Amino acid sequence: PIGRPISNVIQTDAAINPGNSGGPLLDSSGKMIGMATAIFSPSGASAGVGFAIPSDTVKSIAGMLIQNGQIIRPLLGVSILDSKNARQALGITKGILILEVKPGTPAAQAGLRGLKRTDSGIIEIGDIVIAIEGNPIETEGDLFKAIESFEPDDVVKVTVNRPDIEVDGDGSPQIKLKEITFDVKLIASDDSTFLKR
Repeated sequence: PIGRPISNVIQTDAAINPGNSGGPLLDSSGKMIGMATAIFSPSGASAGVGFAIPSDTVKSIAGMLIQNGQIIRPLLGVSILDSKNARQALGITKGILILEVKPGTPAAQAGLRGLKRTDSGIIEIGDIVIAIEGNPIETEGDLFKAIESFEPDDVVKVTVNRPDIEVDGDGSPQIKLKEITFDVKLIASDDSTFLKR
């Protein structure tokens, strides 16, 4: 429902029926290895491919819920264009386009740029995230996975391609991508100063 990909799940052919979500997934020796979460069912019935969250993930999330009453995840502090087709329509073949960088956030302070409209109405493409800590970013899932291993307030190296207009020998403008790396402090998903902006 939030558009965030679910990664690091256990695929199972064990039946997952309505009401089973949250129940244990056991191995053949009776050891709990995960928590039943979802089923992909082309027919809409309870037959299909089931997914469970691994027990080590459940343990860390349960600890976070007990301590904070909510799940707090690290965020880059930017809005992204999360459609591959839309990115390709803009000529972006690699990376994730930053749509907006909220003013006052660590991402803005680091120098990341989002999409903007000039006074003449022309839309200028923002930075395109191509790597986090040297890990290539091709999809939204790559971006979420890359920052998931960090904590809020950690500083990560974010590498972007920044569109830059250069004039060639005959005076024609050419768009070139310049690779730049920024040190960006991650914010918490419950950071109200970011969410209110």
